[in-house]
Amino acid sequence: MKIEKPVSLGDPSAQASPHLAYRRDIDGLRALAVLAVVLFHAFPSLLRGGFIGVDIFFVISGFLISSILLRELDGGNFSFAAFYARRVRRLFPALLLVLAGCMAFGWFALFPDEYEQLGKHVVGGAGFAANFFYWAQVGYFDTAAHTKPLLHLWSLGIEEQFYILWPVVLLLGWRLRLKLLSLAAVLALASFIVNIGGIAQYPSATFYSPASRAWELLLGASLACLQMRPPGAGRHPLWPGAWPNLLAWLGLALLAAGLALVTRERPFPGWLALLPAAGALCLIGAGPQAWFNRVVLSNRVLVGIGLISYPLYLWHWPLLSFAQIIESREPALQIRAGLVLLALLLAWLTWRVVERPLRADGGKGGAWGRVAALCALMLACAGSGAYIYLNEGLPARRPIQDNIANHKALVVVEDRASAAACRKRFGFDTDYEYCQLADPDRDPTVVLVGDSHAFHVVAGLKKYYSSVGENLLLLSTRHPYWGIPTRGDPYQEATGPMLDLALAMPSVKTVVFSTHLRLWRHPHQRFVLEAARETFRRFTAAGKQVIFMSDVPKMGFDPRSCIKRAGVASSATRVPCAIPRADWEEQVEHQLGILDDFSREFPQQFFWFDAAQAVCDKERCHAMVDGRLMYRDDNHLSYEGDLLVGRHFAEWMRRRTAK
Repeated sequence: MKIEKPVSLGDPSAQASPHLAYRRDIDGLRALAVLAVVLFHAFPSLLRGGFIGVDIFFVISGFLISSILLRELDGGNFSFAAFYARRVRRLFPALLLVLAGCMAFGWFALFPDEYEQLGKHVVGGAGFAANFFYWAQVGYFDTAAHTKPLLHLWSLGIEEQFYILWPVVLLLGWRLRLKLLSLAAVLALASFIVNIGGIAQYPSATFYSPASRAWELLLGASLACLQMRPPGAGRHPLWPGAWPNLLAWLGLALLAAGLALVTRERPFPGWLALLPAAGALCLIGAGPQAWFNRVVLSNRVLVGIGLISYPLYLWHWPLLSFAQIIESREPALQIRAGLVLLALLLAWLTWRVVERPLRADGGKGGAWGRVAALCALMLACAGSGAYIYLNEGLPARRPIQDNIANHKALVVVEDRASAAACRKRFGFDTDYEYCQLADPDRDPTVVLVGDSHAFHVVAGLKKYYSSVGENLLLLSTRHPYWGIPTRGDPYQEATGPMLDLALAMPSVKTVVFSTHLRLWRHPHQRFVLEAARETFRRFTAAGKQVIFMSDVPKMGFDPRSCIKRAGVASSATRVPCAIPRADWEEQVEHQLGILDDFSREFPQQFFWFDAAQAVCDKERCHAMVDGRLMYRDDNHLSYEGDLLVGRHFAEWMRRRTAK
């Protein structure tokens, strides 16, 4: 192939409409893809593999965009500016509307930590880098994913990162007279190898990385290269005879297999991603005259949904996610069904009122003006998100002032000065070695060891021990016992040296243990019981007193559900904000017997404190006491809860020492 005209790198309105032949069946395929995703998110048990719709979108995008690029290269009027101007006019209008809508709703409905997170994700979405933001934060199928209203923008990030490089690669290949089909196929193979190589060890990175996802877009690009005709080749069909119908049915079978076989429990993308990607490739390659494409995919309903597929994709997930946040659990079936219908309405309005007018040809000057305005608005949107994030979710917002104290209870409180001084004193220089020391200028006399369930009682214990002249040292561990297999966990590997440090300090007379890890006599868990016994034996043999804090109840619900969201009139609060005491006693009955055995095994040296008494009465165990949240999630105490447990611990110590 030969470029007859010089390739332009400047004029953004040049060839703004490349006149690629419209295919109704591809809009129908878009409809199948977006409906699969929406049904999966709204009714996950109905279509367990529906998330593969995104992979279908990738193949469609690679085919259409590459077809346009190849046509422009063949016509000698390719322009980077025109290409990216089209991308802006295609993507920005609906995305701006959704991002602004999310920030507006969040202003009234979200707690400060939630709004802070939303601000950060708005920046990621506006910068088409959401996949990198979520890469290190959350897996796509994690429970926490449901409370991230902009999680779905990861796929836009993948696409636009691909289109930063692909036009450059395609242009270089064209100018160097390379075989573009071979070029696309080799790059697709390399990306697929990255996908297969990383799926087992790095599942989250493989899911979100453009390097392991580009092969799906490149499959579509390869088909575009295959269909590109050399001069004089005429308009003969690529697949003669019955081949188009066979390809279409094969594609449909592959998509059906993908929807049936792919689930959130199986590694993805990996090899399984070939099912939706190859299925979409076959259906597109079959052409508009294949029976299934002509009759089914080209029908008015699917085409209509396909036309609004982009705004529908953008709107549906924030609606479902916000409902999950407001309800603090999966919304009722009727609510989810209603939100899907609302998403369809918003998508149609976005397409009809916003997208179509802004994408209409406004002449060279009009195209420049619209692109500039859209870019400026996207920068403003990103700036707004950054402002929300940097200002900690704007806690002074009027809609949340009535419950500001309980909002603060949801945030982790850390004595950073104490932690910095402690780390410096003991020479801790890794992320796996964390400590706090009440008075950095004195030797510790009491050590608190344990995981996050030691951290959530440190403030209360520090306050008590300081009041009686002791100096508390927190040593943060994983499972706080010698002899627990590390299995490559750096936190568990750091636990042994932490315990050695506590054992070796002659100034330490008392060691307090607090952990979420329960003690069982079950054969599969007996190694934990034996590890705990040996740990207690070593400390008591060294003349140190051991106190074990039996854990506070796990609530089984998000304490956020106990706070009314003033900005949402329909929001309900959980009443009572508690669980039956009998439920908790049933869970820990086995452990309490073991602790009594330890008290007899190590008389006058081992004692245990029931932290649950701080939040439990005869009937219930409460996440909220006297109108204040005692928990920041379903199993960790808030700062107020920490101090409450500390007061009960102080009273228990006074009674014990008075005997």
